Amino acid sequence: MLLDSTFINDLVRGRADADRTLDELIDRGTPVALSSLTVFEVGIGLRGEAKQHRQGFSAVIDNIETADLGVAETRRALSIQRDLYARGEPIDAVDVLIAGTAAERGENVLTRNVEEFERVDAIGVETY
Repeated sequence: MLLDSTFINDLVRGRADADRTLDELIDRGTPVALSSLTVFEVGIGLRGEAKQHRQGFSAVIDNIETADLGVAETRRALSIQRDLYARGEPIDAVDVLIAGTAAERGENVLTRNVEEFERVDAIGVETY
């Protein structure tokens, strides 16, 4: 299961539904990872008042596998975005790269951003 930025944000901020969902995934033995793009996307948002969550963020990313963005994942994202453009439904660049990573790994994406990710036929989308 690839954990999207919305999930990591909620986890770092102590949202009970995110905590409960992660516990359930671990109890079921579901492998979890987050994209290196999620590390950037969430990390860059932890400024101003949100910088109080930086230590929690570091703890989370230190304990969850990071799925790196490589050429295969990027090519997969490119193919996905081309299809979405052809349908008139493109998604945000970071999200399509996360979707490409999930598709290349054969994993679902766990997110609150269901509307964007559900446009991607190559992945399954779960929410919490």
